[in-house]
Amino acid sequence: MNSSSNEMKLIIPKGCDNAPRKQVLIDFTVAILKQQNEIIKEFADESLIWYQLKDNKKIEGQSSFITLMQKENKDIVDCLEIYQVITHGKFASINGVISLDNGTKIDFCDVYMFSNTAKSGKVKEVKSYRL
Repeated sequence: MNSSSNEMKLIIPKGCDNAPRKQVLIDFTVAILKQQNEIIKEFADESLIWYQLKDNKKIEGQSSFITLMQKENKDIVDCLEIYQVITHGKFASINGVISLDNGTKIDFCDVYMFSNTAKSGKVKEVKSYRL
């Protein structure tokens, strides 16, 4: 989902600024939707595993993930609305709705595992649920 030529509206809940990892999840989600590869590389571990459960896909490796996103995400995202961002230790989740400019809405929930509990921990694994 690429919105490089259009500006994507971002709606986030109040209180998402009290934990650094919450902002990482928001920034990472936006980077994926806007195909901002440098930001993805900053936050994702080289050995990232991404499970796209709806499509029964398993993407292994940061570079494979970036390549797949460039090939598949051609839709223009009009708005990203985040309902909740939850973090605890090396685990986290983010959920909300992605609205495309063609009127399609995609409800999502991504469940993350980081490489460690430190603020500098990288995204090691993601399980994506899409409706």
